Amino acid sequence: MINSLRSEGGAPAFRSIYLIGFLVALIALFSQCFHANTTSGDDSRGPRYAGAQACTSCHQPVFNSYIHNNHFKTSSPVDTGSLKTIAAVANDPFYFLDSTGITIDEKNNTLFQSLSIRAGQSLPDPHSEKFEIAFGSGEKAQTYGYWKEGNLYQLPLTWFTSLNTWANSPGFPASHARFDRLITSRCFECHASYIKRNFEQAGPLAVREVLDPNSIVYGIDCERCHGPALEHVRFHQDNPTVKTAKFITRISSLSRQRQLDLCAMCHSGNDQEAQRPLFDFVPGDTLAHFYYPSFGTSGGEPDVHGQQLQLLRLSKCFAGSDMTCSTCHSTHAGQETSTAYITKCLNCHQGSSHATDVIKENEQRKRDFNLTSTTCIDCHMPLLTSKTIILNNGAGSKTIPYLLRTHKIAVYK
Repeated sequence: MINSLRSEGGAPAFRSIYLIGFLVALIALFSQCFHANTTSGDDSRGPRYAGAQACTSCHQPVFNSYIHNNHFKTSSPVDTGSLKTIAAVANDPFYFLDSTGITIDEKNNTLFQSLSIRAGQSLPDPHSEKFEIAFGSGEKAQTYGYWKEGNLYQLPLTWFTSLNTWANSPGFPASHARFDRLITSRCFECHASYIKRNFEQAGPLAVREVLDPNSIVYGIDCERCHGPALEHVRFHQDNPTVKTAKFITRISSLSRQRQLDLCAMCHSGNDQEAQRPLFDFVPGDTLAHFYYPSFGTSGGEPDVHGQQLQLLRLSKCFAGSDMTCSTCHSTHAGQETSTAYITKCLNCHQGSSHATDVIKENEQRKRDFNLTSTTCIDCHMPLLTSKTIILNNGAGSKTIPYLLRTHKIAVYK
């Protein structure tokens, strides 16, 4: 066969075979490169994850909206520009009861929280640590941390946007400044989508947790709520005509309880002891399986900070309907307005004579006096003082109320 090909002008035939083989190999290579560039599976969470950027090729409008959502912004590397703006507005030292204080200093275009002292007194232990990571979207507040030897520590001052001031960080005393409060992986479980942790010997019978800053997936990203997406993305890249989502969790497909579990992972408090990392939770899991059983009762009403689901369960609206968190919250939207929430209320209460009367009264107040009207949530979900976040104005030792909207829908006045 080889001889006959050669004798009948086989060189061109061989060239054709080589060319076809080369093109097939090239197509396969480019196919692999395409997957490697967009969905390489090298996400720090593991080989089943694609990373949020992989979602943009099909879901760009949703992604463009969600990046303005507070969940997406709940942790990030520090934005030095924004911090400089805050520091320019509030640059006075914050003093504690022992006369030590914290100043916001800039060195080589980097901002630090530095221990200071009132004039005429000696500084016991000079300390200055830089802002490296931010927790919180900044809508209500933002607290900060710094890295040291594999540990992340919380800085002593937190910026409270609604109060336009620095105050002692949540959980910090008003008596003195401290730089030694650890931020553990448990904090990241609700303020990020992932961080890798290792354990190393810290003594004969002790180990310590070591966090990997290079593994952080900041904010709550697409896959934290919809589950690992690499198989989903690759399938739809290879099958663009298939419009039914495959290999991904649609939240609406879950039962009511499983939908609530997904939100409750971060909005039902942190007073239960976890037996598994919450990073292992994927949509459809039962949240109770991640905690050790609790046989006691906390007593009293749940706090407005972090226990939204417990408060919602106390509501007549919740008990008398099939509502979930997404009944009122548009999870992919940016900051929602009061008008948007009123619309959600009227979806269920359109026929209420009370609602009709209030709407008419508000329209008249606006027309006759140009007054801002009260809304459904102002009366039925008012701002209440948190019992777990205790703020202080510093050396004056005056407690500052930290107001958050309750999720217990009720008649308050």
